[in-house]
Amino acid sequence: MTNQLDTADTAADTAAAPRTDNASGAAAGATPAAASVAPAPRAPKAAKAMDIPEPEAPREEPRRPERLPGVHLDLNIGGPIVLHFPMLGKKYEGKVVGYEPYSFVIVLARLPQDVLAQAAGGTSMVAQHHAGGMVFGFRTELLKNITNPAALLFLGFPDSVDRIVLRHNQRVSVNLPGTLNGKYGDQKVMVQDMTPTGCQLSAKVDLKSPLREAQVGDRLVLNCEMGCSLPIVAPVELRRVVAEKGLLYIGAQFVDMTPETTEQVNSYVGGLLEFLNH
Repeated sequence: MTNQLDTADTAADTAAAPRTDNASGAAAGATPAAASVAPAPRAPKAAKAMDIPEPEAPREEPRRPERLPGVHLDLNIGGPIVLHFPMLGKKYEGKVVGYEPYSFVIVLARLPQDVLAQAAGGTSMVAQHHAGGMVFGFRTELLKNITNPAALLFLGFPDSVDRIVLRHNQRVSVNLPGTLNGKYGDQKVMVQDMTPTGCQLSAKVDLKSPLREAQVGDRLVLNCEMGCSLPIVAPVELRRVVAEKGLLYIGAQFVDMTPETTEQVNSYVGGLLEFLNH
């Protein structure tokens, strides 16, 4: 009886013992519960937020002048015109005062005698004129000039013109001294860049400068010289005011400008863009 009981106890112990065969690779001393329970599934990792770049704005093609027959020349009577003499490296500004279609253009301008002499001798010139939101460039020659009752140049009507249509957001860098006039007194400023619709200004300021109190929405008057015979007086509204290291940077929008001043600004900006693109 004793042997049978011992044998039964041994068999029971053998059945209860954990299996540790080579295939399972279980560590010695592992409990049956650890060997039989499957590991809990891991929580899925949170997906990383992807930085999706915004689509790039389409790049604007560089402006290209259109070559058109001279009949497309649009002249703004009273508008400024710039005369360039490439062979002399000089330019002069004048005003369109009249024209005869397909024959000549009359310009009020005073040129030095030596330049007049060379122009009369056949030296060609390039004229640039703004009208109707467009800049026209054309080669011409001096047909005749008179000094009485005024210094008038009669220029040949062009056979062809280069025309560029201006966009409202085109900006050119400039350095034009001027003043801002209004409730802060007369304050000296520097016009740093300009578009047909506004400009960027800078001014030196200190703790006592009235202009430090300038705020977005203020309406002032800008006075500046855009080259010979091109002074402008333009009402502006302040759209941005930033003070930094003793300087005040002002973004201003032109408002309530007269048609004549609008033409002056457009002509000036358009003329500069014409040169920058060549």
